[in-house]
Amino acid sequence: MRKIYTLIFKLRLEEFLALLLFIPMVIFMVLFHDKEGFYKSDIDRFVGTLITFIVFLGIIKTKDLKIFQKHIVGIYFVKFLQFLREILPFGLCILIYTNMHNMVHLINPNDIDPLLIKIDEFLLGVQPGIWLEQFISKPMTDYMYFSYSMFFIYPMLLPAILYFKGDYKNFRTVLAGTILTFYVGYIGYVIFPAVGPKFTLSHLFSVHLDGGIITDKISHIINYEISEYTRRDCFPSLHNGVTMLTLLFSFKYLRWFFYIVLPFAISLFIATLYLRYHYFIDMLAGYVLALSMFLFAPKLESAWNKLMNQFKNGITY
Repeated sequence: MRKIYTLIFKLRLEEFLALLLFIPMVIFMVLFHDKEGFYKSDIDRFVGTLITFIVFLGIIKTKDLKIFQKHIVGIYFVKFLQFLREILPFGLCILIYTNMHNMVHLINPNDIDPLLIKIDEFLLGVQPGIWLEQFISKPMTDYMYFSYSMFFIYPMLLPAILYFKGDYKNFRTVLAGTILTFYVGYIGYVIFPAVGPKFTLSHLFSVHLDGGIITDKISHIINYEISEYTRRDCFPSLHNGVTMLTLLFSFKYLRWFFYIVLPFAISLFIATLYLRYHYFIDMLAGYVLALSMFLFAPKLESAWNKLMNQFKNGITY
């Protein structure tokens, strides 16, 4: 049992949460491997995630070996492992999502799209995706798809800049907060499954989202397997939530980055509605999640670090 505790308290908060989400994912994979809507590609992604976990645990173990730090090559090797450890949790975060998105509708088949549609109707009096049809054009659709596809760039770029600036403390705050936001969002997908207006309101759309080569290429990537009607990743909107969190962190820690990203982030917000991937209430939920993580994620990480230090000093509960 002591060895298990030792391993757990070598993990950072976002690493521990990745492990917690990975375990039930394995269980559900075993339970649903023969169900309709479960694909061989899911098993391939699972194997990839498992290998990444093994590599990650190997890094934690190897970088503790003092033998590597006795020679100049070993010192640089340890530094490389340290850098790899910093970025792998974000990779694990994305891998866990790619593994779980086909399982959500198997775990919880009770879609809440009708409720989300009613809430949008109550708040706005219209369905945003339908109202935005008046602005659809090929150049606009290309720009919206480009904006939507930048989702992973902003939350990776901000911590990268902080890291290479040597601002490690704020780097850790931003990275941990961003990954925690993703994980809370994943849990939200399971509790509140929704497929989105692209499908539920398809019979009401009168204008097709045609574009040029940008739309063709990006939509093919984004919509991979979506036509199988299996994903439930609407509520809360992580495209809106994580991007908003990046704006909040950048305004606090890297102001010039905030002003550069702001207009593109606004375009991304609009794109989630224009491209019919999200309801308006999904956006609001994403913003609430972002603000919550901005305020509380640093405190959660601080509490976890304190617990780790207590364990290292021989204080356990």
